[in-house]
Amino acid sequence: MENGFQKEREQFKKMQGTVESCPFRTRYHIMPPVGWLNDPNGLCQFHGVYHAYFQYSPLNVHGGGGFWGHCISRDLLHWEYKEPVLTTDIPEDESGVYSGSALIEDDRMYIFYTGNVKKPGDYDYIDAGRISTQILTESEDGQHMSQKVKLLGMEDYPGDMTQHIRDPKVWKENGKYFMVLGARKRAWDPDGKRNDKGGVLIYESSDKRNWRLYQEYVPEKKFGYMWECPDLFYLEGRKILSFCPQGLAAEAEKYQNIYQSGYAFLRDGESPEKTFREWDMGFDFYAPQTFETEDKRRILIGWAGMPDTEKIHQNLSVKNGWQHCLTLPTELTFRDGRIFRMPVRELRELPWRKMKSENGRYQWADQTVCLRIRGIMGKEQEIRLGNERNALTIHAREDKVELSFIGSSGEPARCGGGRGKRTGRVDAMVRELLVIIDSSIVEVFVNEGETVFTTRIYLEKTERELDVSGCGACEILAI
Repeated sequence: MENGFQKEREQFKKMQGTVESCPFRTRYHIMPPVGWLNDPNGLCQFHGVYHAYFQYSPLNVHGGGGFWGHCISRDLLHWEYKEPVLTTDIPEDESGVYSGSALIEDDRMYIFYTGNVKKPGDYDYIDAGRISTQILTESEDGQHMSQKVKLLGMEDYPGDMTQHIRDPKVWKENGKYFMVLGARKRAWDPDGKRNDKGGVLIYESSDKRNWRLYQEYVPEKKFGYMWECPDLFYLEGRKILSFCPQGLAAEAEKYQNIYQSGYAFLRDGESPEKTFREWDMGFDFYAPQTFETEDKRRILIGWAGMPDTEKIHQNLSVKNGWQHCLTLPTELTFRDGRIFRMPVRELRELPWRKMKSENGRYQWADQTVCLRIRGIMGKEQEIRLGNERNALTIHAREDKVELSFIGSSGEPARCGGGRGKRTGRVDAMVRELLVIIDSSIVEVFVNEGETVFTTRIYLEKTERELDVSGCGACEILAI
């Protein structure tokens, strides 16, 4: 395995200076040491240490797979980068070590992931040319992995499924093991037109190695053509399915991104689209995964990015040899019929200092900023990040929050890399805002996490101004 990482090491050494000098590097968010990052994988706490793996392409800043990157933390905020742990070294994963999860048991870490193979030739890679294999490897320290073991192959999936079967999330329930997989089922309209349906496959096992199909969960009414990155868990006694449905048409203020991420309550006889809510209303959020901490908190981390956006918007860190990061870890709680998402409590323990503003204005440059505005109560509130010529504006009024990179001239601001506007609402009225700014990422939590926005922002240090206006009481904290 060591030889498999040699090119990665060489690329890191070659690009290290360029990457580290980039003004858009974050302090408290997981980033690729060099190159490309996407989906969080294998999130867990093992012997008191948090482990975060991620899809990692160190040799190509525009992606392409090849590795599971790895970092560890004691507080979910300060991360130490380790050697990658997985690469394409067996026939079943020669085209990619795709997303997966970790299960902690018997003082060991069990890693499940999808091995991807794309055959060369003229294939559509939907019904032909792709092989998706579910694979297990084990570790006693989170870093060194055992021999890979094939668990499920194409012969084990229902015959009416396409070859898009991936992203295993494994858990233990009532003495048995369960694995949920994202899937795409072949389907046709009454007129014979192809119209595939997204769903999940759930497998069960008594030993983590031998699996049989337990349930096929595909709604009768189509809700996207493919479901990626599924996650099934319980929150305060409620059964939750988190998934990423691809192919949802935009509806007014819903489904504004090219692909969506959200959750649904699994209730008998109720189709998931009836309770589906988006996790995040910002420009940059996809492929979230949850895990339970040793103190029984349910933590979610997402990819602060989005697939297939190259023609829509860009990340301006590419010129410095890296792209993307993960979101802040957030705690999930249930109240008022929905899930609230707020930064982990460890964030409050950082050495924040209260800062003074001049008429609501503040310059943050190299600092990480926490902005809290209380007492809005549905009245007008505006926050500008950047200067008058180049900025992101956060505007709240009544039950609505809007993030906009569109300037007074009608043109998108340079700092958005082509991003435009995103809108989200709360059930009653906007009461308070919490805004976390960590260099090139902004996360907005409305009404204690009732609605959340995540977006990347690319301001030069000299442009990092904060201008707050409105009726709310504003507190600015910085590190």
